[in-house]
Amino acid sequence: MVGAHLTLAGPSHVRIGQGSLIDDDVRLGGGRVQGAPRPIEIGRDARIRDGSTIDDGARIGDRFETGQNVFIGEDTVIGDDCHIGNNTIIEAGCTLGDRVRVQANCYVAAFTTIEDDVTIGPGVGLANDPHPGSEDHACMRGPTIERGAQIGMNATILPFVTIGQRSVVGAGSVVTRAVPPELVVAGNPARVLKSVSQVSCPLDLELGEYMQNAPADEGGTART
Repeated sequence: MVGAHLTLAGPSHVRIGQGSLIDDDVRLGGGRVQGAPRPIEIGRDARIRDGSTIDDGARIGDRFETGQNVFIGEDTVIGDDCHIGNNTIIEAGCTLGDRVRVQANCYVAAFTTIEDDVTIGPGVGLANDPHPGSEDHACMRGPTIERGAQIGMNATILPFVTIGQRSVVGAGSVVTRAVPPELVVAGNPARVLKSVSQVSCPLDLELGEYMQNAPADEGGTART
């Protein structure tokens, strides 16, 4: 089902999978100043809410869900079962794997890679330009967030930084260098606190290794 006031670049340029529900006031394509629009692909059972925009060339898997006022930039590729929260910007040329959750009010800079099963808490900023004053921006590249990592509320991750598999970045941290797999880091600049194997459920509800299967809570990450 498609909203009555949905703006499309053209029927041949937008392919929407069966079972998708797209609200009114959603724009799909048509943002290019020059050149023909490139195809947009959205998989089955999507739920795209009011005020959202998906630019030309975006390819999105099945069961994609947005909050309100979400922006997906040109040529971004998103896997299956992903959720993007209210007022979040995913810029051009990003890659998101399967089961990625980006919560509200986040900024994901162009050319960022986010692998499968990553959770990014509210208000996180992922940067991509080491020389913001440069006119040509020749060396722009966003961070790489590896499989299963969790990024806490209001954290900032600088360009070129890699966050290792199943690592945890504490709320409010500023990450300036690579984080090895399965470590907890926090602070400004972020420093290693401990291994994720030492993280426990704050309410003692999880049996076994807490970080193995349990997702982050709505505020960002598990207690560190």
